[in-house]
Amino acid sequence: MGSTRSSHSNAYMYGFFKNKRIVLYDTLIQQCKNDEEIVAVIAHELGHWKLNHTMYSFIAVQILTFLQFGGYTLVRNSTDLFRSFGFDTQPVLIGLIIFQHSVIPLQHLVSFGLNLVSRAFEFQADAFAKKLGYGSALRAGLVKLQEENLSSMNTDPWYSAYHYSHPPLVERLAAIGEPDKKAD
Repeated sequence: MGSTRSSHSNAYMYGFFKNKRIVLYDTLIQQCKNDEEIVAVIAHELGHWKLNHTMYSFIAVQILTFLQFGGYTLVRNSTDLFRSFGFDTQPVLIGLIIFQHSVIPLQHLVSFGLNLVSRAFEFQADAFAKKLGYGSALRAGLVKLQEENLSSMNTDPWYSAYHYSHPPLVERLAAIGEPDKKAD
């Protein structure tokens, strides 16, 4: 039971290769009006699996971690940087503090970029569920979950883009409701 500590309902997929799992909170199962809404949520999560979103996210985090270690190494080995802050030696802790403060603007940009990617993944997983024929059930399930979780209904687009990893409900419903584009 994923919801033993919360009344929020959620579903997510995790794992790689043969160890993938889809987790549905018991509150999600209780809140959905019918089995088709639950299957639509599962279809959305299967979209994340089919489109390799977990693997892409994992790789992105590994690359970012590697870049952070590399950036710290550059700061740690820069005697000029330490001297500019008044240090004749290069204490490890001071190097870490300088690095943390110098990358804050980059962290904001990376966080914004990761949220944009995550939001695109959500739209793709919604489209996958819609392609399987669960568009209307997914719409109904998303509305129900939004109501039950008491999520904000009308967020500022810029605030939402920066702070939220999932698009607002209105945007998701509009995307699900768009007619499918036929290849010419």
